[in-house]
Amino acid sequence: MMTKRWFLGSSIIGAGELNEPHGIAIDSTGNVYVADTTYARIQKFTSDGKFITKWGSKGSGEGQFNFPTGIAIDSSGNIYVTDTSNHSIQKFTSDGKFITKWGSSIGTGELSDPHGIAIDSTGIVYVADATYGCVQKFTSDGKFITKWGSTGRGEGEFFSPSGIAIDSYGNVYVTDSSNARIQKFTSDGKFITKWGSTGSGEGQFNFPTGIAIDSSGNIYVTDTSNHSIQKFTSDGKFITKWGSKGSGEGQFNFPTGIAIDSSGNVYVADTSNHSIQVFGVSATTPSPPSITEGPK
Repeated sequence: MMTKRWFLGSSIIGAGELNEPHGIAIDSTGNVYVADTTYARIQKFTSDGKFITKWGSKGSGEGQFNFPTGIAIDSSGNIYVTDTSNHSIQKFTSDGKFITKWGSSIGTGELSDPHGIAIDSTGIVYVADATYGCVQKFTSDGKFITKWGSTGRGEGEFFSPSGIAIDSYGNVYVTDSSNARIQKFTSDGKFITKWGSTGSGEGQFNFPTGIAIDSSGNIYVTDTSNHSIQKFTSDGKFITKWGSKGSGEGQFNFPTGIAIDSSGNVYVADTSNHSIQVFGVSATTPSPPSITEGPK
């Protein structure tokens, strides 16, 4: 496993500097977008960390943010950001031009502390709503479609859901953070399976947040308060994990966002180390499809 680290933060809000980055996403050409949370902006880099552009500032207007966390990209290259403390989603072009936004803290289809965001192959937007304990679905321009989940510990219930990812079959994976588990659903919210429990062992979690899926369908999770990354098959069988608390290469300090490029490299937002780490993970046996997978 190889690793490299980008951009240690500093007290200067300069281009390429980061302060508690959370979300991370990669476009079809390999450019990397980071939700630079404390600096209330989005930054865009090449795949090897060269700064390209940035946009955003602290506020509640168009193109302004208050604690942006999640970030996702649609097939046209548009960028969607969960503007968490403004309780909204904002949509931009790939170079940061504002397109639209939606959400507030009350009402059907409205949002309260949205965190994770993902977009399926048809352009439907899925949002993990932490306070309401649910997943919400929208069209690409913000029209509410449906939602599922409520606060609790049962199947299909959540405590502080944070991350969300969608596989090639349309199945939806959610990091149910305060329940220390992953839950898997069909695209319309039917429960499929879950895995995880509180702890520090294999397949156990301490506030999992980010989640990403590779081209073989394997699931990667940032096990945030265990300062590590865990990898599973699509039905939750443990494969491997790496990381420990620290500031060296391959160490983490509360990792959150995670993304995987077309070559299988794993990008991690190492939040409290104010940096991005990139890993080239040696090939493992691809995970076979589970019996729950298939067109939905």
